[in-house]
Amino acid sequence: MNRSTCPWNGLRIGGLALSLLGPLGTGPLMAQTDDFNDGNDTGWSHYEPLNAFGAGGSYQVSGGLYRLSAPGSPAPELMGPQRIGSLRPEKTYTRARVQAEITGWRTDINQAFGLIGRAANLGLGTTEGYTYNYNSVSGYHQLNLVQNEQATRQVNESPFPLNPAHRYRMVFQLAGSILMGQLYSTTNASIPLHTVAGMDENFSQGLSGVFAFALTADHALDTRFDNYAADVPSPLRATVRDASPAVGESPTEPIASVTVRLADLETSVNPGSVRLEVDGKTADFELAEAPMGYRVVHTPSKPLDPKTGHKARIAFEDETGLQTFEWIFGAPEPPAPATVLLASDTLAGPAAPVTDARLDPATRTFRLPLSGTARFFRLTDTQTRRWVRTQIQADQLVLTYE
Repeated sequence: MNRSTCPWNGLRIGGLALSLLGPLGTGPLMAQTDDFNDGNDTGWSHYEPLNAFGAGGSYQVSGGLYRLSAPGSPAPELMGPQRIGSLRPEKTYTRARVQAEITGWRTDINQAFGLIGRAANLGLGTTEGYTYNYNSVSGYHQLNLVQNEQATRQVNESPFPLNPAHRYRMVFQLAGSILMGQLYSTTNASIPLHTVAGMDENFSQGLSGVFAFALTADHALDTRFDNYAADVPSPLRATVRDASPAVGESPTEPIASVTVRLADLETSVNPGSVRLEVDGKTADFELAEAPMGYRVVHTPSKPLDPKTGHKARIAFEDETGLQTFEWIFGAPEPPAPATVLLASDTLAGPAAPVTDARLDPATRTFRLPLSGTARFFRLTDTQTRRWVRTQIQADQLVLTYE
């Protein structure tokens, strides 16, 4: 089934896909990082093959987000659809782990965006490498082999639609012939929401970065990235590919089963070591072989209530030792909403005076000036929001929500 065929070159870039406690957190320190809080993209090299034809890209840093945008291709029948990217030229990777957060992309244009690895020969009709990308219309995540600026081989793809109002983290790992793209909620660094994986041996090294590609010939591009990082990963341990119900998922129907997919990478799962707990109790499960690993399925004697929060935990061993992963699903009791942001220099008495807090829905941040001796803040809001980060930028306090 062809979900995203580009009439220029048959390119099908369809969709997108850290464990601080698991395998993604065990490698060396990041070689390259950028949280874009400095307001610029110094150190990045722009990839805009249509710039010479008056259709270059725009690379803006605002509110701690890196926005890549571009007009539609001026002559898609000759030059193909619009495509742009931004890469870090100072480091060529053989083994690579590339990461970035995505949020706030346009949903009214048919575009693919995500991460690129082992990129080389950058230019009009010459670019090569691998991409891990998300299609904003079809909801497909893909791994693609790119040769001469064309996706000549789709390594793997699968659907997992995303919400542009949320914030996600994409992690792309390239080790030898292994390619794996994983998508995480920024609120859980342990269990991926979705994984695509496969193997290809065409390219062994190159640059890393972010990119966007129009999937409709005359469409423009507009997407945002944050918290980019790239490094050389340790040996890729066997890991969790994804789980169902997923991290933070609130099913509308009774939950008849809990499923976890495990992936063998450069180490392998010991099937006899697998243990599963649901709501603090040991859970029976069926273990079956699956592509690149195993499938673990627990069927409770009575379906789980979707209106209650549930916690699951899976543990298993590979050649290097024990690993554990935890996640929560269901619908726990939400916090109570309210309406103003207040600041105070003490915890005693009323929190006053009222500060000039500004809500920016585009970047999902509250910003307020830091002044005087105010050190304690109380946030109330008309909506229930999940806070993911608090930062001080120059003379402002910045609160970021998902």
